Amino acid sequence: MSRPGQKGNLGPHRRRYVIHLSCANDDVSLTGHYIARIRLWSVRSGAHEKTQEHAFMDEYELIETINPLLPHGSDVRDVLSHVESPDGFLYLLYLSSEEAGSLGWRE
Repeated sequence: MSRPGQKGNLGPHRRRYVIHLSCANDDVSLTGHYIARIRLWSVRSGAHEKTQEHAFMDEYELIETINPLLPHGSDVRDVLSHVESPDGFLYLLYLSSEEAGSLGWRE
């Protein structure tokens, strides 16, 4: 039971997002560029969904940005081979607006 005037242990407002991580290979330098595409999760997906993206400078920035957003014990390094595959890798995550913003989401 919370005391009067206390809101309890409510964290920041979180929404569910679909995060698609992929790697676009550069044919000239033969290096990969990691990209996160983010959109709000919805039961019905449609052609008019707002999707935004964030390009990472390198693998280290990807790891540094994604790992704090994952559930305890998860590590994006465990799925890098999937991220680098043609289909990429999907996460379904509850994020605050600040966390979503770190992946390129803008309201």
